[in-house]
Amino acid sequence: MNCSDDIKEAMQISIMNHSNFIGWDIGGAHLKVASVSEAGTIDFVEQFASPLWQGIDRLDELYPKTIARLPQGSLSHAFTITAELVDIFKDREEGVHSLIDVCEKNFGNNISFYAVDNGLLNPGSARKKANRIASANWHASASYAASVVKSGLFIDVGSTTTDIISFDNNTLNNRGFNDQSRLRFDELVYTGVIRTSLMSLTNKAPFNGEWQNIAAENFATTADIYRILSCLEKDDDLMEAADGKSKDVQGSIRRLARMLGTDPVVSTELQPWYKLAEYFQEIQLQLLTNAVLRVLSNSPGSNDKIIAAGAGRFLIKKIAQRINIPYVEFSELCDSEFDLQHKCNVCAPAVAIAQLNRQLCLA
Repeated sequence: MNCSDDIKEAMQISIMNHSNFIGWDIGGAHLKVASVSEAGTIDFVEQFASPLWQGIDRLDELYPKTIARLPQGSLSHAFTITAELVDIFKDREEGVHSLIDVCEKNFGNNISFYAVDNGLLNPGSARKKANRIASANWHASASYAASVVKSGLFIDVGSTTTDIISFDNNTLNNRGFNDQSRLRFDELVYTGVIRTSLMSLTNKAPFNGEWQNIAAENFATTADIYRILSCLEKDDDLMEAADGKSKDVQGSIRRLARMLGTDPVVSTELQPWYKLAEYFQEIQLQLLTNAVLRVLSNSPGSNDKIIAAGAGRFLIKKIAQRINIPYVEFSELCDSEFDLQHKCNVCAPAVAIAQLNRQLCLA
């Protein structure tokens, strides 16, 4: 990790006035932000819905409202970016440049961007390293975990994707450096607990004692099965349902039934729908467990513990139990009040980049 000289100089001036270190994770579906004091205490962390495929002006609307909620005092802002993937951009480079422009517009020039293996870069340098800036939040999260814990496996199961990164002797063991190579090595798995379509998990499922083929349509998502199973926190479930309608259990069962080409009858037993939801959960668990075992097979020194982050930590806990590795939540690596711990886990990249910014520029 590096901190460029111009950023360090600006930070030293800011630190003399008592700083708060702000970390931002700009995703395609969510904006996450965390504030860390000079002493390393997390005093604010939050997640907001920001479906950027509807337009980059979503950030212009969110930033002023979010800034108003941050602690008072001298602020240093560091960013990770994954929203360059949304289809309003022709490619990742255009996405990174456009998002840097929006950040400069709202925060000025004293900001930095996280790049894989390049640390924190000023906006000018970041534009030249767009391929390292793109989708680098996993590296920031795992790097922070590795700075606190000697060896382990960092797993973040989010709304859309899962990151699986091993580390040993405080050093990351990642084989991939971008989305394509990380997908190849199972360090990135495109499955999450909210936005993943059920048709991507399997093409058939058992229902009332029979195998049932399912529709290849985005009628329902994993959020539906985890609402039915009461696994999701309300504050994590910020996206619209697949049909734009009710996100209660009945609405989720209706969408799940549509995957089978039918509709639920109100007077019928609900247990078959819970069993069906459990089956989809099991398929997703098997997918993730296999990816975890593959990553561990290449890094046997990383099985000391699993550090879990994201809205899907309930899945990570089940995986840890299945493969008999101690389970630790990311929030246990953070100094925060109890009521912020859940959001620290969900917003791990924002917390991590804020802490890394603080560590580097106070060194």
